Formats: sequence, structure tokens, C-alpha cells
Amino acid sequence: MKKIIAFALCLALCLGMTSALADSAYRTLYSAEITTLNYLTTATTNEFSLAANVIDTLVEYDKYGQVQPSLAESWEYDEETMTYTFKIREGAKWVKADGTVYADVTAHDFVTAAKYILDAANASSTANIFYSVIAGAEAYYLGTSTPEEGAEPYPVMDWETVGVKAVDDYTLQYTLVEPCPYFLSMVTYVCFMPVNADFLAEKGADFGVATSNENILYNGAYVLSVFKPQEKRVYAKNETNWDAENVFITSIEQTYNKEAGTLSPELFKQGEVDSASISTAIASEWLSNEETAELICPVRQSGFYSYWMLFNFDPKFDAEYEPENWKIVVNNENFRKAFYYGLDRVKSKMVMEPDNPESILFNTVTPPQFVSINGVDYTDMGALAAITDLGMDTFNEELAKEYMDKAVAELKAAGATFPVKMLMPYNPSSSAWAEECVVMEQQLEALFGTDLIDIIVEAGPSSGFLKEVRRSGKYAFMKCNWGPDYADPNTYTDPFYDGTYNWPELATEYLDENGVSEYYKLVDAAREITGDLTARYEAYATAEAYLIEKALVIPYGYDNGGYTATRLNAFEGQFAPFGISNERYKGQKLLDAPMSTDQYFDALDAWEEARASLAE
Repeated sequence: MKKIIAFALCLALCLGMTSALADSAYRTLYSAEITTLNYLTTATTNEFSLAANVIDTLVEYDKYGQVQPSLAESWEYDEETMTYTFKIREGAKWVKADGTVYADVTAHDFVTAAKYILDAANASSTANIFYSVIAGAEAYYLGTSTPEEGAEPYPVMDWETVGVKAVDDYTLQYTLVEPCPYFLSMVTYVCFMPVNADFLAEKGADFGVATSNENILYNGAYVLSVFKPQEKRVYAKNETNWDAENVFITSIEQTYNKEAGTLSPELFKQGEVDSASISTAIASEWLSNEETAELICPVRQSGFYSYWMLFNFDPKFDAEYEPENWKIVVNNENFRKAFYYGLDRVKSKMVMEPDNPESILFNTVTPPQFVSINGVDYTDMGALAAITDLGMDTFNEELAKEYMDKAVAELKAAGATFPVKMLMPYNPSSSAWAEECVVMEQQLEALFGTDLIDIIVEAGPSSGFLKEVRRSGKYAFMKCNWGPDYADPNTYTDPFYDGTYNWPELATEYLDENGVSEYYKLVDAAREITGDLTARYEAYATAEAYLIEKALVIPYGYDNGGYTATRLNAFEGQFAPFGISNERYKGQKLLDAPMSTDQYFDALDAWEEARASLAE
């Protein structure tokens, strides 16, 4: 009897501990380390997700995608002067990593951040987004830059010429360079986050360096209370946050393990972590078992990250992969079109979504349902309509071989050699990417023959992949992506316009007599249209269709599907098809048990019904 009572007491204590953990800590593994804490310079998703949880923005979005006050309590827009005026919330605090208060958040913090971003010496990766819309900002930025050798320096501009001003401690103004119908959606992005001037001066070159959680201040839902690179990081609830009552998860514990993708499912079953990516093989196994079937649910398509297969026009890879030969080949339109029609996207997407791969495919760079005019989706407008109407399966074996035959004849005449070596790297920390690459390699080599192409699948580093591979140009053909920063099609032209993806200024066959890209001219024409949104969207559709029709990019769709194991309800968190809202834990609660598929669809139905009622 005593043993039974003792066991019952022990069980009660254990259950009590489990309940306490469920109410406080959300535990995950991660395999890719961040390279900076400096949210004013970064342009990577991994680092955005950290900043989103520790730095608040002027506005935020609720779980239905409706804009809400955040650090700004209210705002107004003057059409005549093109000026937005934000009233900053009084009482918001900057705190250190240990939670001690450092200073109040004021309008001056946003001005300080703007000055930092617009100093070319700080090399902000998002400066172009900021100066594209703020009056005087681009001229000021250029005046801080170092001219190329032999070039005349740009004139140095006074800060007063820039359309960013703190009218007083709690009144902030942005003056636009031209009407910008999507500006409010931009201010949730990292380049519009604030920074404290005294702290910035105190830290100097150490600001944001990813060696210590004390190199930034915090004003968001969480502080980074523990930061041990390649070991552990812990987000603790920021009790001084202005909206702390809506932060329900009090601790987020992320443990580093380079095998996170492999280990997480088993640890999830053991109750040691609270989320795990579930591969296709594991999903099939778990779904066939009555007990584990209840542990997983579908992945929510909450983000609007678009993925595509990209040709590199500026190869920087080793000589063994024949970069000079690749330069000849990649500039051949027929060769690229052979791949556009030759890639069986349905087959390769089955790696992530075996049951319904078409559900995560789309034919455009901009995802469907991103923006619309009068109920017409952008991807159904203008020149994009015909591309959207092609259907999800663009694979056409006969057409692909026809284009390849034309390409081979042209390329041999141009001095290219065969088989063409095509370096296709992948990030080993990304679930299923390796398998996806192998499927592509086998499918494309079987289609065209190994005497014509030699696709070389190679693992890149799990940490710093973006810098070491994509930004360094060490690929020939690779899956790339882009996430929207604001609610306008222009956000999806950015990676192909600002040099992010090494072209199209390097795609020599599409330059006019002055060396200007035809694509650039189409984008410039679209950007000029600010009053008529229908005309603006149709102009962007023409530019985007140009990329696809020339096979400069092969749209690939979303990169998540299938199943996940989680103790979060994906429909409780902030939602927006742009910016960083979807990365935030604020508003989410830990479930007592993992979300099942039935619970997922019940939550989805409830969310869609509630969101639709808001639009009525």
C-alpha cells in the first residue's frame, strides 16, 4: 500500500513538473548558427527570426493579418507632403540581456537607426529597401560611400536633407520620396527597427557582434538571456515589454546540434523537445502507427517565401568545375529553357510533400494570394496570367529535348565542351534538401544524358551556407529563395535587381546598346507607376514574366509541406505575408499535447472563418 501511495505521489509530482514545463519552456534543436546579432545589417531569415522576437517595430500584425499598434500607438498620413507621422508609445523600455532597464524607447531611436543604416561603411544589407522610399535617403547614403577607383565621389549630404525626423521625444516622421501605397507594411521590417544612440556609441564596432548577448539591447517580447554559439540560446520573456501580458511562453530554449534534423523526431517522441521537422519517411512510419499518428500535423503554409531554381551568371567556384565553360553555357537561352521544361518539379517536390506535391508548387516568382486588386490575384494579372494558367506540371519531355538539341548545336559553335559540369550545392542542415538534389540529378541526367550534363551534388557548410556558397557564387544551378519585405510586387523584384543573385546585368544576351538590362528597364517602368495600382501590378507582371519566359529563373514553389511535430498552434501566432511577423512567438501558447491532424484542420477552419468575417 505504501509503495502504491509513494508511486502515486511520485507520478503526481512528475505530472506537476510536466505541467510547469508546458507552461513555461518551449524547447527545440537547431543546426545553423547565426553570424550576427546586428539586425540593422543582416538580410538572412535565421537572423530575422531572432530579431523579430527581441526587437519590437512601429506596428505589428495580429493572427489574422490585421495591422495593430506596437511601438507606435497611432499614425497618420499627409498625402500633400507625403509624410507619415507616428506617435511613439510612452513607457516602452530598452533593457539589457539580464532584464535591467537601460533607457526609454523614443522617436530618436528610429532616427539613430536610420543614420546607421544609411552610412555605407556599416554595409547594411537592407539599406536599399530603406532608401528606396525615404526622401533624400539615397543621396545621403551615396555621399557616405567610397567611389570606385577613378570615379568621382558623390556629394556629401547634410542629414537634414533626409526625410526622417524626431519632432519630439515621442513623435516620429518619415517623408516619402514618392507616394508609396505599401509603406505601412514596410515598417515591420528590420531596417525600420530602432536602436539606442548611447548604447550604439558605447559598443562601437562590437555592436551586434555574435559573441555575446550583451552586444545589443532589447525592447521586444523576449531578451536573449543565454547565448552560447553552437551550444545553446535561451529567450526569456521580457517582463518590461509594453505588451507582456500577451507573451505566454516564458522561455524558449534552443539547443545546438548539427544533426538536429535527424535527432529531433526521436527526442520529440521522448518529450525532450517540443517541435521537430518530420521527413517523408518518418511521416509514413508515424502515420501507420496509431500512437505516433496523433503526434504530427500538416505544416502550415503561413509564409510567402518563394523558391526557385537559379542559374549563376557569375560563377566563382573552383576550376575543377569549369567556370569558364559554364559562363558560355548559362548565357544560352535554349539551354536554360531545356531545364525549365525538363525539370520534373512534381517528382522532386514529392520529397517534401509525397501526398500532394502540386499543393506546394506555383509557376511564378511571386506566390499566389500575396496581393490582389479588386479580387484579382496579382499572379492572374497581365503577362503572368498565361504562366499561371499552365498548371502545376510544367514538365514537357519532348519540348525539353527540342530545346536541348538547339542548345547543343549553338554551344558547340560557341566553343563550349560537354558534358557540361553543373555544381548544385545544398545546405545539409535543411531537411530533405540533399534527397531533393539527388532526385533532380537523376531525373535530369536520365532525360538529357550524362554525355551532355554532369550535375554535381555537393554539401555546403551547415553554418554560414548563405555567405560561403550563394553570396560567394560557388554554384552553377541551385535552389534559392526570397521572402517579401512589404506588400507590393516590387519586393519580389529586389533579388534580381540589386545584384543579390549575380544578374541580370551579367546576362549579356539581354543588355541593350548601352549595357542596360531589359529586365531593369521593365522594373523601372513599373516603379514609376504609383497612383494606379492595377496598372502598377500589370507592369510588374510584365517584368516578372520576362524572367520566366527567358528561363532566367525556374519557379519552384514553396519549400515546406508534409508534416511537423509541434506543441504550438500555428494559427495563434502573428500572421502576415511579408516582413517578420510569422517569426514571432508572441501570442502563442504551448499545447498540453502535440497538435494532431484533426486539430490542425479544425484550427485552420476556425481561422479562415474568423478572417473572412473581418473582411465582410
